[in-house]
Amino acid sequence: MKKKFDFSAEMAEAESIKSNPKNEYQEEENRLLDINAQELVKLNDNVFKLRTDVKNLSDSIRECKPIISEEMQKMAVEFGARLLCDFLSQIESKCKEAERRIKKADNAIHIPATTFYITIIILVALSSFFVSMIVANAEILHSALIWKAVVIYILIAILGIAMAIIVPKILDKWT
Repeated sequence: MKKKFDFSAEMAEAESIKSNPKNEYQEEENRLLDINAQELVKLNDNVFKLRTDVKNLSDSIRECKPIISEEMQKMAVEFGARLLCDFLSQIESKCKEAERRIKKADNAIHIPATTFYITIIILVALSSFFVSMIVANAEILHSALIWKAVVIYILIAILGIAMAIIVPKILDKWT
């Protein structure tokens, strides 16, 4: 800690100068110097006191530890539990809604109407092209290779349709 500055020597020096009747200005200056010296002493005391208070306060702040009461801890735990329960109920409601939608779908794949119509148009166009090619090349109809290919394609289509019907039924039994 710094020591207080002693202004008594300066004050004694200011008093030692004798008043000169010829120089009133110097007397007024000395009087103002005395007032200033007294105010500086008061200011020095105030600064010393404030410095000591700040040091004590900063020391006490370092020693403070935040303490949470048991009631506040209980309230925080209850709030957290309620928040988690609300969140859990929201998740459960969303899961139930998703299950309801899945059951409602009844294992169907929903495609947009536009996609369905485009697929039909493509199938009709390809079928028309195939029929027109057969008609244009009528003599190919007598070829055994063409008939073998047609039979193989028909068998592949029947096997694909059968698999599309049977495999989901088998999978449903396993789950």
